[in-house]
Amino acid sequence: MRVPSMHQALPVGLAIILVLFWTTGKSLGADRAILTPGIGLSNGAPGFGGQAKLFLVPNLGLETDLLWTPQICGNCTLSQSTVTENIFYWINPARFLSLYVSGGAGVAFYELTRPVSASGTLPVFDIGIGGVFWTGKHVGIEIENRLFFPEGGGLDSNPSSSLNNDRWFLGISIPL
Repeated sequence: MRVPSMHQALPVGLAIILVLFWTTGKSLGADRAILTPGIGLSNGAPGFGGQAKLFLVPNLGLETDLLWTPQICGNCTLSQSTVTENIFYWINPARFLSLYVSGGAGVAFYELTRPVSASGTLPVFDIGIGGVFWTGKHVGIEIENRLFFPEGGGLDSNPSSSLNNDRWFLGISIPL
């Protein structure tokens, strides 16, 4: 039996999440901001950063996402920093659980130091899904999976598609 790839499964997964969002109640945290410092794994390489979510109306808001990863390839030394602005849709299907989808765009800064030196700044688009398990009224544990798609000319004769990135993020969510 053939297992579908991430790119094949993502539209189905997003459709299921959107149906869930449309059939559940509004966000309990929709009147505040949430800060989430954390760690990430970009294509298996560790990094750190954070997110800031600001609710504009119940269940809908803007998010700033920042992450620095010192190495994202196996046979080279390539650091990546991403800064993206996203729109997110948020629900609370249970008192202790919040789920969201997000998407947006920003920039990615790349610094290649081995096997050759090169650097570049590329526009990047991202989409993601995530959830927060609220361990208390003022703290939660967030996990997210986000896909990044750089555009433009690439880096050191590598096309931008070779810099596509699958990132897992784990953080501590603090509502303000």
